[in-house]
This record gives sequence, structure tokens and C-alpha cells, in this order.
Amino acid sequence: MTLELDDERLADLIRRAHRDTHLAVPLSRITRGRPARRPLPLVLAAAALVAVVLLSTWWLTGGGGPHAQPALPSAAPTPTSGKPPRPSSDAVDPLGRCADYAAADLAADGRDALPPLRFQLEVVPGELTLLLYAEDRWGAACWLTPQQGYVDVNGSSLTTEMNPSYPPGRLSNSSAAYATDPRAAYTFGRVPTGTTRVEVHFPGGPKVVAQLRDGWYVYAATGADADRIAEITKIVVSTADGQQTLPIEHG
Repeated sequence: MTLELDDERLADLIRRAHRDTHLAVPLSRITRGRPARRPLPLVLAAAALVAVVLLSTWWLTGGGGPHAQPALPSAAPTPTSGKPPRPSSDAVDPLGRCADYAAADLAADGRDALPPLRFQLEVVPGELTLLLYAEDRWGAACWLTPQQGYVDVNGSSLTTEMNPSYPPGRLSNSSAAYATDPRAAYTFGRVPTGTTRVEVHFPGGPKVVAQLRDGWYVYAATGADADRIAEITKIVVSTADGQQTLPIEHG
């Protein structure tokens, strides 16, 4: 016994089965010229042909096989660290470079310029220069290498003095280290009027004599000597009236 379908019924079945599919072979070609009555095997053969055409179209258009191209995700935004760009400078002299490197920090503090320069030291000749700026209420240290610079505004990382100031006529101090190689550090401050000598004292070791200029002093060192600056116990100054001592506390 064979099951027979008329043209209209066959077309309706194909439409329902593939109503969401774009046929590469028009439906009219499948049903065109079909005799009024055909046995079921021929109907099945026609359906198989449609399936082959659909499968081939899917394969060739990238739906499967080794050449299938998966949908690419949209490009994600490049993550940012949120950090401001590192300060730079086009200046060639140390003073100009320090001013450029300090500009952003000064602006954040509502300042437009560094205080007066007190010392400029070649800590490591050709590799590391230290410039120290200060006035009564604040100061700044500028470290320069041939490639870059770093400015620490009003810092004293080696002592408990968080916001050092330098009142006239009084003995004061700030001490800090350079953050990267070469290892270096300094201790710096103001002295009373009439000071003739400044000594930096360490625990269980010999004292050193600091440089003295226009009422300010500094001692800077590298390597193991720089490490000792983190252990300073006191600053002792000699004046016409005797000695004055400033104990140094470390955090």
C-alpha cells in the first residue's frame, strides 16, 4: 500500500517544516511539473533532496565544518589603571627639570613654584643628583637621573616627622631615601643663627659632619652609609652659646 499526497499538500508540508529557513532551491522548482498523483517513495526522495540542499547551504555559508567562523565578541575597552601620567620634562638644566617634575604635585597643593634652593649635590656623579628646596613652612627634595626625575614635596620618610617645617632660628630636620637604585639618602634642616658646626650621630658608630651653608645643613650618602641615615639618633649643632641637640625619632 502506498500513501499519496497531492501537490498542495506536499507544498504545505515543506513550507511548515522549513518556514524559518531560506531555501537555496525555490519551492516552485520542487513542485513544478509534478503529476497529479505520486507514490510515497517519490515524495520521500523529494524531501531528501530538500534536506541535502539545506545542509549544503548551511555548511558552505559557515554554519559548520572546519571553515566555520564563530562570531567575534565586540572589542572590550582597554582597562586603565586610573593613575595620572608620569611627569616629564623637556628642560636640560637641573632646576628646570625639577620645576617640571614638581608641577603637578605643587598644583595639587595650591602652590605655583618650589621654595628657594638650598643645596644641589652630585650624590652619584653622572647618575644621581639631589636638589633640596626649603623655606619656613615646607620643603621639597628633587632626585634626578639622566633619564627621569622624582620630587618629594614636604616629606621625611625616614623619621616620624610627617610634615617637616623649618622655622627661623631653630634646629630642624627631615630625612628621606631615594626609592630605587642607586641606594641613597639624606638628612637636612635649618640651624640657629651663629651655628658653626653640625654633627649627625648614629647608634654605636662614629658621627659625621654635615655640610653647612647659609643657615642650612645636609648630609647625603649612598650604599651602606645611606642605610645608616635611617638610624640617626640626633643632630648636634655648635654655636657661640654652646651646643644644641635635636633628637631624631624613627617610625
